[in-house]
Amino acid sequence: RNRAPEKFTEGREGEEWPLQLELKLLAEVGIIGLPNAGKSTLIAVLSAARPKIADYPFTTLVPNLGVVRRPSGDGTVFADIPGLIEGAAQGAGLGHDFLRHIERTRLLIHLVDAGSEDPVADLNVVQQELEAYGHGLVDRQRLLVINKQELVAEQDLPTLRQNLEAASGRPVLCISAAMGTNLDQLLAETWAELGV
Repeated sequence: RNRAPEKFTEGREGEEWPLQLELKLLAEVGIIGLPNAGKSTLIAVLSAARPKIADYPFTTLVPNLGVVRRPSGDGTVFADIPGLIEGAAQGAGLGHDFLRHIERTRLLIHLVDAGSEDPVADLNVVQQELEAYGHGLVDRQRLLVINKQELVAEQDLPTLRQNLEAASGRPVLCISAAMGTNLDQLLAETWAELGV
């Protein structure tokens, strides 16, 4: 028995196609904010992800994914996006490399560092970068969250919250990812926004 083919047809010359492939992470929830806002800490606390966490800017150089369990037991993929800086939409830092990963998210959790010198300015930097980048990011469902609330005196927290609500036109939730404060409320609001 001869199993190898003895007849064949000559093929034609091969074709070349220049391709550029771009990887975009598929996550339902993107965690955004300036460097050191606590994004990696939040994803580490909410999921089994173990991103590098340190007290210096740009600890996170690539997005980290973590699966967070819903009350139903299903998982939702969260993406910790490396810190955005002013000019990210024009490519400052690794701007486009970071912003493209949140194009497909359904919800953004925007963290603002309570210990910042000017949290409203921090909010505006990220807002302007989302507007400049386009792709509908500025209109994406978003939760605005003050993180590291333990860094602000308890009597000053309502004023900070009011200032951010006035600047953004959105309700603001106060949490501490490191201390585990109000994370259940954050997840409840996340599930409500996602309709799950």
